[in-house]
Amino acid sequence: MAGRVTIAQVAEEAGVSAMTVSNVVNGRPGASEETRRRVMEVAGRLGYRPNVAARNLKAGRSGLIGLIALDLTSQYGLEILRGVADELASVEQELLVNATYHDAVREKDRIQFLANGLVDGVLMIAPVLEDDTVKLLRRQKLPCVIIDPRRLDVPLPRLTVDNYHGMRQGTQHLIDLGHTRIAYLRGVEDLESTSLRFQGFEDAMRLAGLEVGEQLVASCDFSYASGFRAAERLIDEHRPTAIVAGADLMALGAIDAARARGLDVPADISVVGFDDLPQAAQSYPGLTTVRQPLHDMGQKAARALLSLIEGQRLLMEHMEVGTELVVRNSTAPPPGSAQTTAERSLPGTGAA
Repeated sequence: MAGRVTIAQVAEEAGVSAMTVSNVVNGRPGASEETRRRVMEVAGRLGYRPNVAARNLKAGRSGLIGLIALDLTSQYGLEILRGVADELASVEQELLVNATYHDAVREKDRIQFLANGLVDGVLMIAPVLEDDTVKLLRRQKLPCVIIDPRRLDVPLPRLTVDNYHGMRQGTQHLIDLGHTRIAYLRGVEDLESTSLRFQGFEDAMRLAGLEVGEQLVASCDFSYASGFRAAERLIDEHRPTAIVAGADLMALGAIDAARARGLDVPADISVVGFDDLPQAAQSYPGLTTVRQPLHDMGQKAARALLSLIEGQRLLMEHMEVGTELVVRNSTAPPPGSAQTTAERSLPGTGAA
C-alpha cells in the first residue's frame, strides 16, 4: 500500500469505526477482545503506525523525556540509562540526555532549560540536587523522578536500592566463610547510600561479635584507583583476610592491589563489591558482589515518570528496590581456617 497507512484505512479493512481503531492502538478500553485482536492484526498487516507527533501535539506534549546524569562515563549510569531507554522505546517516547559531571550550576541550568516546555518530564541519576534546584523543580511543576538521590529526604519522587541490607548480606557472606579480620572501603562521604552501606557492614560485624577497627576502614571515591591505593595500604599495614568495598570499581582495584602484593584472590584474601557492573562477571576471578538491579531501576523510574506525566499519583514517593548477593570466585574461607585446611586435604586438590 503506497503512502502512510491511516486510521481510516485500518478501520475500513477491519470493519470498525476509526474511533475504535484509535482506542485499540492507544490502549484505551471500550473494545472487545475479538475486536482488539482483529484491529491489531489488520494494523500489523497494513503496516500502520500511530502518528506519535500528532498525538503529542494534541495532548499539549513534546513526546520528549529529559534525563540528567551525574556523568556518562561510568557503567553504573549507563546501565540505568539503558533501562530508561528500553522502557521509553516501548511507549514511543524519545530521550534527551544531559550530563552535569558534578557541576551543581550546570545541573540547575539544565533543569531551567528543559522546563521551558522542551520535555514532558525529567529523570535525574545521582544528582547534586542543591536546595535551589529542588525549589526550581517544584516551582515549575515539572514531573520528575530522582534515581539514587544523595539524600533520602529530598521532597521529590525518588527511587533507591536497599543499601543497608545489601551490604549487610555481603558482609555476612564473609563472616559465614570464617573471616574475622575484614577491612572496608567506604565511598563518597556526602552520599546517604555510603552511610547506609557502612551501617550494614558495621551491624553485620557487631552482631557476629566482631570488632570494626578504625584502622581497617578507608575512605575512597568509588573509583578503581582509589580502591587500589586504599587496599595496598590496608594490606601493607594491617593484612586483612577480606575486603568489602562500597562499589565494584573499588573492589576490582582491591583485587589488583592484592595481586601487586603477591597475594592470591581468594586463597590469601577475599573481596566483595557492591553494584554488579558488567565488569564484575568479566574480571578474573569473577567478583562476588551485591547486585543493584540497575537496568530494572531505570525501567521502574521511567514507568513512574510516565504515570506522573499522565496526571496519576504515585502510591509512594520513595520507591525502594531490593538487592541480591551474587557469589562468584573472589571469596573463600580465610587462609589457615579449618574449612580451608579440610578443602585442601580433599583428594585431587594437590595436598600432600
